[in-house]
Amino acid sequence: MPGTLHVYWNNSLVGELAQDGARLSFHYDESYRSQRASLPLSRHLPLGEALFDDSATRAFFANLLPEGDIRRQVARQLGVSAENIFAILEGIGGDCAGAVTILRRGDIPGFTGRYRPISPQALALELATLPAHPFLAGEQGVRLSLAGAQNKLPLYVEDGQFFVPEGNRASSHILKTAISHLENTVVNEAFCMNLAQKAGLPVPLAEVVEIGGQDVYMVKRYDRIRTAPGEIARLHQEDFCQALGVIPEMKYEQEGGPGFQGCFRLVEEWSDEPILDTLSLLNWALFNFLIGNADSHAKNLSFLYAGGTVRLAPFYDLLSTAVYPRISNRFAMKMGGQKDPRYLMATHLAGFAAEAGIEPRTVKAQLLELCGKVGGMIGPLADIYRKAGQRSLIVEDIIRVVEQRLRKAHSLIS
Repeated sequence: MPGTLHVYWNNSLVGELAQDGARLSFHYDESYRSQRASLPLSRHLPLGEALFDDSATRAFFANLLPEGDIRRQVARQLGVSAENIFAILEGIGGDCAGAVTILRRGDIPGFTGRYRPISPQALALELATLPAHPFLAGEQGVRLSLAGAQNKLPLYVEDGQFFVPEGNRASSHILKTAISHLENTVVNEAFCMNLAQKAGLPVPLAEVVEIGGQDVYMVKRYDRIRTAPGEIARLHQEDFCQALGVIPEMKYEQEGGPGFQGCFRLVEEWSDEPILDTLSLLNWALFNFLIGNADSHAKNLSFLYAGGTVRLAPFYDLLSTAVYPRISNRFAMKMGGQKDPRYLMATHLAGFAAEAGIEPRTVKAQLLELCGKVGGMIGPLADIYRKAGQRSLIVEDIIRVVEQRLRKAHSLIS
């Protein structure tokens, strides 16, 4: 049965998402197109009169949703099929990544709804049941959606108090619980994010918070800005898979997703500051190598639309996967044709430089500078975590990985 949903960029009606059978389509609203300052939702959905077909539409809107088991559980909570992107967005599309809000016809965007206080005890219970009840799906008034394959919960945080956004209220932070089969991913990610910040990479504030006796990872949303107490405005973003028209199931390079060459070309084409953002992307790639993050795929990269400009967004999901023996240590995106960091050679670094469109000497100089920053900052940062006792165990593993990668890096640039 055909259906339609309205797609908003904050309070502006952007267009209409339609479903006819199993096929999706999208078109921009005429009044939105006619506004001089209007920007497209995505590079892959350029402004115009065209009706975008299922392929183009699905590539953008499917990437707004959680993936894998989490999507299937959300679908079960909503009583729909996991393949029914339209129905899932209808149920949880009220607070997506970026400034996109997806509403039924007749629903009005804006600061409707409320922030419902939730006690630490109640929040701990919600976090404990996330695998069975992700994003509070199905709860009256709650419409939260985030992409990705890990359990997470968007909340509003004010003065150390937690609130569940209801209606069209926006969240300000994201909480992530530990990955069940991996040791202390909460501290791992918080440590790597803070190391990145100290090394000069743009990252949002990330920390470990204790809720109900459990360590939880909390990160401030970079696609939200506080306009007044109790009011949060959304900033639009699109991840690199959306910008390139790649569905989330193909986010990895080995599955046909973007590699470094495609990502660097995308920044060159789409960023309003391509030189600065190319350097930032280079640092992201090199930092992931140094911490042993083998899961740095294209959906971990995004553009942020703010102030009428398009820039590379701050980085997130920085995690040392190399500390876990059960996880493949191969790169999500090959560096100069090499997918195994153990066999990375100077010729591969030169090939990576060619893929990035950057002079090899510039890549080497940037790697040397980043090695100095990471090597100098990791010890003092680790001391902070050591004071937390058991939290330091995973940090010691990360340090061993980083020390090994620093030696490898110096061999590549000597």
